[in-house]
Amino acid sequence: MAEKTKSAYIASQLEQMILNKEFEPGEPLPSQKELAERFEASPRSIREAFNNLEVKGLISIVQGKKTIVNETSLDRFIESLSFSLINDTTIDKKMLMELVQVNITIETSAARELSRSLERKPIVAQMNKVLLEMQNLLDSSAANTFTSDIAVIDQKLHALIVTSINNQILSSIYESLSPLLLKYLKILTYTREEIVRRIDRYGYLIEGFLGGRTDLCVALTLVILNDTKAKCEALSLT
Repeated sequence: MAEKTKSAYIASQLEQMILNKEFEPGEPLPSQKELAERFEASPRSIREAFNNLEVKGLISIVQGKKTIVNETSLDRFIESLSFSLINDTTIDKKMLMELVQVNITIETSAARELSRSLERKPIVAQMNKVLLEMQNLLDSSAANTFTSDIAVIDQKLHALIVTSINNQILSSIYESLSPLLLKYLKILTYTREEIVRRIDRYGYLIEGFLGGRTDLCVALTLVILNDTKAKCEALSLT
């Protein structure tokens, strides 16, 4: 393996370990010598990997001292959300839109992974059950507008997409943001026609997952989530 490729691989492995909390903020990484032995690499590759991580802000290299793991933006993001949840904080419009955008990023990535997973069929079967639940709610009501009940069912389907993949980082972020986000999604109003259109899109999305059509799954996920984003933008929040 080329020197540059080796250092990039080592940096990627260490980054994953840091984000998965194998190395906690404030803790030192193993020494360059220890890592060189672990990865069967030259000291130069380890130094280049460290430089890569330092540029990303994941570690601090102190001359003559150990390399220390920094607090990541993921840590700060989750702490901020946790504070809002614990204190039942009312968020402003800016924070709501940030939550929506983070959710879009997470879910489109998850949709891409799920469409390629060899174990996606049981998940798709669960999605079909949730979609049937949404259809039954629509059929059993004479109302022309829907709010919280639809939001709860809708969130079940999106949660299946995100939590079904084996990605601890995405799942952790999603589990932190979804309760706060759902609080605001429950006040969105959908017309009967909008729900019918949403059910149709979910049907196409499920077909896309079954067929492993990655581009279609990502595109439909974006369409559905951007529709939600537009409704959130129309909310009147201080």
